[in-house]
Amino acid sequence: MEEKCKTVVVAVDESEESMRALSWACKFLFPAHCPHGDCTQYQLCKFILVHIQPDTCFAAGPAYIMSEDVVNLLEMDARRTSQKIFKRALCICRENNVKAETEVFVGEVKQRLCEAAGKLGADFLVMGSHGHGFFKSMCRVFVGSVSDYCCQNAACPVVVVNKNFCNNKKM
Repeated sequence: MEEKCKTVVVAVDESEESMRALSWACKFLFPAHCPHGDCTQYQLCKFILVHIQPDTCFAAGPAYIMSEDVVNLLEMDARRTSQKIFKRALCICRENNVKAETEVFVGEVKQRLCEAAGKLGADFLVMGSHGHGFFKSMCRVFVGSVSDYCCQNAACPVVVVNKNFCNNKKM
């Protein structure tokens, strides 16, 4: 029985946690590292890095009307940030002999990440967990975290790589 190719979408941002999750995905979801030797049943067709940029109008707040020049500067800064993130992420992929594509989406991270996974046909969505302390954990009860939202709303399985796993395991 031949299994279809797998598409892995990895959410990346400026955080160390997202880069650790990417490193984990490269090591544990890529067939070149299959511990059983023969990985003919598990083929990886696509490895896609996704970054969500904030909407520039939303970032300035609803009561502030920005000039076109300010909007252009904010968009240029967002593009530079995305390029910087992808440069670092692609370096991690190259170190692990993983060929990756990149995609940028704009909007609220929670919603756009789930939409991106669906649009890209993800079989897995991989993301890091920031694992904030007690105060932030209490805030999550009311607001919710990105990983919680994605686990509940993504159309594919979500792998959340927490910082404790990354810190305790030698990758």
